Amino acid sequence: MAAEQAEWFVVRTKPRKEDLAERSLARRGVAVFCPRVLEPVGWQDDWATVPLFPGYAFVRIDLCQEYCVVAWTPGVSGFVSFGSMPNAVQPEIVNYLMQETGDDGVIRPAARLRPGDHVRIKRGPLAGLVGIIDKRCSERGRIRVLMAFLRESAPVELPIAAVGRI
Repeated sequence: MAAEQAEWFVVRTKPRKEDLAERSLARRGVAVFCPRVLEPVGWQDDWATVPLFPGYAFVRIDLCQEYCVVAWTPGVSGFVSFGSMPNAVQPEIVNYLMQETGDDGVIRPAARLRPGDHVRIKRGPLAGLVGIIDKRCSERGRIRVLMAFLRESAPVELPIAAVGRI
């Protein structure tokens, strides 16, 4: 395959078969990218790694040479196309997503909340209360919020998904 002719395309995967499609494509020598994201699960400090685009993956191929290789790969349902031919994705989009992923291919929650920001608790036993961010988001996706209880500030660690900026 000539590298200058290779472009990024989007393929549909079979339902909940992103992993199978990714492994199968890689075994066939196809450059594949299936970004994942951490998603909070429940109230506890539990996170699940899920596809950023469920049911889809990016492949970098020379369409004329490798269309059939990709189309007949286990786990792949077909190419995304608008009309009769698959449409290439702008490489800047894929490059941006690749830059946002860690070495493990997972996009971590962004620490957009900063110390001093006022937040409202969205869920859990403290839902509806207002606090102030004390410390940035940790690697585990938690932040420390100062809550005012009876004129005293008490720090509380919460999942970042449980708070929203006011």
